[in-house]
Amino acid sequence: MKRQVGIRLKREMRLIAGILGFFVVTLLSCQEERETPDLLISAYLPLNLGQYWTYEVVERVYFGENDFEENEFYYRDRITRQFVNEINEIVHVITRERSENLQDWGNELAYTLNFSRNRIIRTIDNEPVIPLVYPVQVFQQWDANGMNANLPELFTVEEIGSYVVGNRAFGSAAMIRQSEEDDLITLRDNRFEVYAEGIGMVESYYEVFAYCSRSDCLGEQIIQSGRFKQMKLIANGIL
Repeated sequence: MKRQVGIRLKREMRLIAGILGFFVVTLLSCQEERETPDLLISAYLPLNLGQYWTYEVVERVYFGENDFEENEFYYRDRITRQFVNEINEIVHVITRERSENLQDWGNELAYTLNFSRNRIIRTIDNEPVIPLVYPVQVFQQWDANGMNANLPELFTVEEIGSYVVGNRAFGSAAMIRQSEEDDLITLRDNRFEVYAEGIGMVESYYEVFAYCSRSDCLGEQIIQSGRFKQMKLIANGIL
């Protein structure tokens, strides 16, 4: 009788040890996963240390009727460093430089990009916006302001296909429509970005105007205030 009890006790001890061993291995595995950042691939916006994009920029700022200022210059966006955030995601710090001649560059601003839960998150001045979501599919929509306190704004993958910017042709590019509104009376809001597979953003188009709404000019589409800004990719690579 004592022998049977001893055998049963040994079996129970082995079972408990096995269960404890399973939980220890699982816990260590989870800790190991948390300690290793998630290395995800963003096909339409590659994120590698040293990656850069140089853009030709045209900007026109309207101050009143027939009163505007136009400038042409260049931007160079470059991934200058990376770090791991509190939820174990790699955050890429982008330094944007500005030049008038492609030779002398001065710092313009810094912002971050990270790939989280199939979303690209772009944070400028502590405001996160979601410019791109995977998988990239035509007519896919999402709330670009889903991570900030602004009103919801739907971005849409309008089309995917070949796209030409300047003298460069891209075989697979996705046009992300951010807004397309023009009531011909009070406002015009036309914005989109284009991302080429294996390259990143190849064009950004921003056109937001307020029309003159006085009785003597209502409906004539006379620009009262606003901004036009277009960025076109002219070079990219890794420095």
